[in-house]
Amino acid sequence: MKKYYKYIVSILLLFSSCEEEIKLELAGGAKKIVIEGNIENGKVAEVIITRNSPLSQVIDFSSILIKNAKVYVSDGIITDTLHLDTLLTTSIPFVYTGSKIKGKVGVMYQLTVIVDADTYTASTVIPSPIALDSVWWKPQPPEDTLGYAWGHLTDPKGLGNAYRWFAKRPLKTRIMNGQIVILNRRYLAPIGSTFDDKFIDGKSFDIFYNRSYDPTETLISENESQNERNLYKKSDTIYIKFCTINNETAKFYTTYEAAISSNGNPFASPSTIIGNLQGGALGIWAGYGATYDTIMPRP
Repeated sequence: MKKYYKYIVSILLLFSSCEEEIKLELAGGAKKIVIEGNIENGKVAEVIITRNSPLSQVIDFSSILIKNAKVYVSDGIITDTLHLDTLLTTSIPFVYTGSKIKGKVGVMYQLTVIVDADTYTASTVIPSPIALDSVWWKPQPPEDTLGYAWGHLTDPKGLGNAYRWFAKRPLKTRIMNGQIVILNRRYLAPIGSTFDDKFIDGKSFDIFYNRSYDPTETLISENESQNERNLYKKSDTIYIKFCTINNETAKFYTTYEAAISSNGNPFASPSTIIGNLQGGALGIWAGYGATYDTIMPRP
């Protein structure tokens, strides 16, 4: 799977009737290991490990994917050795997965990753899940058959809670150019779906999110309007995964989303993505206190 990213910056400055063209060349940057891992209540750990790639180069997963890492997760008593597996439910289908340890609320989990004799570590705790009070679909005027997925949340009193919303529609398969294309294979978190209780501590309120697009899906219906791609249909079944997370995880995804939002804008303020990995790797080791809901189609 290959994606092409072009990033060209050209700035013209005018000083005292003199015009000068300033060309900025992007350096490749330092080579880094990128780790995105999580452990959820009732589920085994999942860890994706890649090497970073400059924006100016073609992303070839066969060259950036790390398949020979040694990956361990420990709960302080048991150490689980993770093995490379193929999953359809993650952004990159090649994932290191555990087998011995299933996540429990309140337990601290230590991640250790060894790549090319370098060791990277992080720890996380699965917070107590805080479920949504209710979920529903609501049309977005002027549309009457397209709208957002909504939920009602009551935040417990006491600062420190943080959340992340994911959603997906039922799995579908289609034939494209003689090949089977799988759609809606994973839960997606729309931009802005990570938040904390800094301004909503102890309050009860509604939240809503658009339908997020999966860039790894190769099929986008030419018959869909922009609104149809961004909103849910009245006839959609919508599966909601609502996660309680700690502040480290919230800080990573909010800074990650800020970087994504400003990607390609040379005038945007530089964004630093703040992770919790030790040893020089980029990324996050997250604990998810997850609850699940379903929005059923409306007649």
